Amino acid sequence: MLLLTSAAPLLSACGDDSSPQSFAPLNYSYLGQLHLNVAHIDILDQAPPGSTPGDISGKAPTPPDQALQQLARDRLGASGGSGNAVFTITHASILHEPGGTLQGDLEAHIDILTATGEHAGYAQAHVSRTLNPGGEDAESRKVLYDLTSQMMRDMNVELEYQIKKSLRDWLVDAGGAPLAGAIQQQNLSTSGSAVDTGSANAPGASVPAASAAPAEPPTAAASPAATTEAAPASAPSAPQTPDAIFPTGGDDAAGAANSAPAVPKVHSPQPGVLSIPGNTQ
Repeated sequence: MLLLTSAAPLLSACGDDSSPQSFAPLNYSYLGQLHLNVAHIDILDQAPPGSTPGDISGKAPTPPDQALQQLARDRLGASGGSGNAVFTITHASILHEPGGTLQGDLEAHIDILTATGEHAGYAQAHVSRTLNPGGEDAESRKVLYDLTSQMMRDMNVELEYQIKKSLRDWLVDAGGAPLAGAIQQQNLSTSGSAVDTGSANAPGASVPAASAAPAEPPTAAASPAATTEAAPASAPSAPQTPDAIFPTGGDDAAGAANSAPAVPKVHSPQPGVLSIPGNTQ
């Protein structure tokens, strides 16, 4: 009896061992933050455990909606002077499908609002993952923890990608300065700066008259053709045949002789030099 009495508590202790199993908290603070040009960030949870019919995510050590809230706190930073961002969790569930397969879904979006409440930006991220635990209990805390961890790794990558794609104009560094490569405004009318050559094509733009260089007059030595064209047109041309009236030149032809090249004088043949055709003497 003593043995049975002593053994009973021992067997009971082994069979009813309900010591809590420890699970590392899902934390993302070791990753770099995505700084947004807003003054603060709000987190809105619209998908608590049980909000989807058949959802068993509340049995997980860290329910998926709580993991999403932690992801937003660790990865998003407000580094601006005005406006705000709203991180909204719209879906966070784990369903036990027929056959023992678990179906997990996460969805969240970020809205950027200006200081006046106007909507200025939007990014959405959604991931899904299935897990078949095999011989393990599909609804055990370990299996649910493993599935939640896998979904959150996917969500971390997808969320960063969607923010950089859809909200790149709202990303800044930790001090609120635009990131390298971002388009910045520059005043082109600052005194002492170079004149923008493209502004001359803008409507209403004018170009100072002094900026156009005057055309230089052609010089006489520009080319042989230019020299020929520049010669006086009134210069008389030299006679090619003797003047019939003044064959040897005269006073009336003196002016022309002085301005024209000398022409050899042509004299009439002496008498008796010419012979009659057919006369052989």
